This record gives sequence, C-alpha cells and structure tokens, in this order.
Amino acid sequence: MGGCWRLKNNRVWSTVQAVNKPEQPILDDYTLFRLLCELEQGPVSSQRDLARRLAGALGMVNNYLKVATARGWVNVKELPGNRCSYRITSRGTRELKRLALLQSRYLHALIPPVLDAYRQVCLRQLDEGIGRIALCGIDPSSILAWQAVKEAGIEVGAVMDTTGFGTHFMGRDVVSLVHGLLGGIHRVLISSPARAVMLQRSLLELGVSPETIIVPSIFVEESDAA
Repeated sequence: MGGCWRLKNNRVWSTVQAVNKPEQPILDDYTLFRLLCELEQGPVSSQRDLARRLAGALGMVNNYLKVATARGWVNVKELPGNRCSYRITSRGTRELKRLALLQSRYLHALIPPVLDAYRQVCLRQLDEGIGRIALCGIDPSSILAWQAVKEAGIEVGAVMDTTGFGTHFMGRDVVSLVHGLLGGIHRVLISSPARAVMLQRSLLELGVSPETIIVPSIFVEESDAA
C-alpha cells in the first residue's frame, strides 16, 4: 500500500513538474534551415543582422539561436563590447544537410522562378546590345544564371567571386573581383541569389558603377526594405 502511495505521489509530482517546466520553443524546419544557411556563409556578430536577413523578429532569432546552441548546432563566442559571434558547428553542418534534403522536395517549385528572373534580365541586356558579361558569385545555384546567359547568346567574359579563387565553374577559372574587372567587362551579373546584396556591395566598394551591376530585383528587394 505504501509503495503504491509513493508511486502515485511520484506520478503526481512528475505531472506537476511537466506543467511547471518552461516549454522549449518549437522550431520550424524551414526557418532553422535558413538560419543555418546564413551561418554557413560565415560567423555572424549580430542577432539583428540575422533577423534582417531572415526577415524575422529579433525575439524569434534569439529563441532559435538559444535552441540551436543548446543542441550543439551553433557556437557562441563572446566579443569585446558586450557582443557575441555566432558560428555553425560541425554538428550544425550535419543538421543543415539533413534539413536541405527535407527541403529538396520543393526544388521543382523553387528553380523555375529563379531561372525566369535571370532570363528576363539577360534578355534586357541583349536588347541593349550587351554581348559579353561577367558572372559574380559562384555557388550551386549559379548554374541557373549560367543557363540564362547561354540561352540569350551572351558570352561569359569572366567568372569571379570574393572567395574560391582557383576553383572552376563550368570549365572556367574562378578569379577575384579585381582580377575579373581588369578584363574590361562592361556588365556584371550577380549569379548567387543568396549573396546578392553582399556581392553588390563589394562591387560598389571597388568603384563599379551601379548601372553596370545586373541583379534581379527580387534578390535584393527584401534587404532594401529592411
């Protein structure tokens, strides 16, 4: 009888603990996927910057980072000035790959709009008599920009990026922005939707005229609005 009473009390106590225990935030796979994608590009030193990139609330980003850190997906490093740096871990990279496979089922819906956006800007260049451009920013999605350029009959004069020098893309050497611009290219097509804003900013800092930088507006409009 006493044993049964103790068991009953334990069950009651467990129920009380469960009720009083603060709930863990429920993570949305797509939002987590985007957050880890942003961190994979390099450490981020501002939750506000992450919130801007994700077009989300600062509190939401804070919750996701707390859970991701607790699960070993993100590493937090304290910086001077009461700031922190957030970096994806090897465990986080594995989680990112798992989430990428989950999201891949929607590729059939994602690819056509991106390809169409590149086709439209390439046709406008063709109408203006532009027959040679440079691609700026190389990642797996850059093949869509390459395809649109080739369909329009425009020559790819250079393939450049802020990183990855010496690698190859579609049989071409990937060179630095400075190296690529030395070839006298008159137009530069941003070929990485995920890094469109950063690449555009890097080109402007090098003195490239805004009129010569080609980027579908859909890739930068959200960041401009933020």
